[in-house]
Amino acid sequence: MVLDRVEFLLSEALVSLRRNTWMTFSAISTAAVALFLIGCFGYTYWKVQSYASTLPAQFEMHVFLKETATKADVSDVAAKIRAMPEVEKAIWIPKEEAWKQRRRDMPEVTEGLDNPLPEEFRIRLKDLAKAPDVAARIALLAPVEPNGVTYLGDEQQLLTQALSLLKWIGIGAGGLLLLTSGVLIYNSIRLTIVARWREMRIMQLIGASWSTIATPLLIEGIIQGAIGGVIAAFLLLGGHIGAQRSLEGISSTADIGEFPLGLAVLILTVIGAGYGVVCSVLAVRGRKGIYV
Repeated sequence: MVLDRVEFLLSEALVSLRRNTWMTFSAISTAAVALFLIGCFGYTYWKVQSYASTLPAQFEMHVFLKETATKADVSDVAAKIRAMPEVEKAIWIPKEEAWKQRRRDMPEVTEGLDNPLPEEFRIRLKDLAKAPDVAARIALLAPVEPNGVTYLGDEQQLLTQALSLLKWIGIGAGGLLLLTSGVLIYNSIRLTIVARWREMRIMQLIGASWSTIATPLLIEGIIQGAIGGVIAAFLLLGGHIGAQRSLEGISSTADIGEFPLGLAVLILTVIGAGYGVVCSVLAVRGRKGIYV
């Protein structure tokens, strides 16, 4: 009995999809494009964010102490820097060790010269976004040389701005197309209701509940959104392959990693199906009163 009911509901939804072929095609294609754009911006944002999370390990903040700094000053500065919660690691580079390394690397340049290097700390932060605040606090320490704190502030700021811009463009463009696809799904369901109002009225008169009549319409919206999500995932796969080939043409070592197709299909299908059912519910609720 349950299987017969499920079969009836699914068959009714499929019949409705076939009857409104062009509207169904428009709804699915628009949903696919909208989800593709959202997925594209989301995937790019995730990749950039993943790269940004590796920056603290690649870029270090350098702190130089005054020439008059004593060993006690070095210990004091080290303790205060390491006590900062934003600091992951602070390594002291004694000026004697740094000068020995410099002389090994550039013997011709350093021959006969006295050691001009100051005591130095190389600091790795947990989050580069905290770099300005950390640098300002370190600069206030008395043994630190004026303008003795250096880091890649411009690069960090550029990355932060790029992430913010990417996020808002994705939300704006993807949201606009998602709204358009929602209108199409909504109208597709409403056209189905209008086209079948006599049939639905007869079903009500012989005892069918409104949920029995409306469920195929909800399934129709779910199918439209889910198919759009699957198409969007494969469009993303094609875009990923195209981007990889373009980068390989520029550099043979370029690699943007493997595309998570299964995860993309799952996420975009769930988003599309959820959005489809929301639009269907709105369309069905807006027409319910006609048949009651």
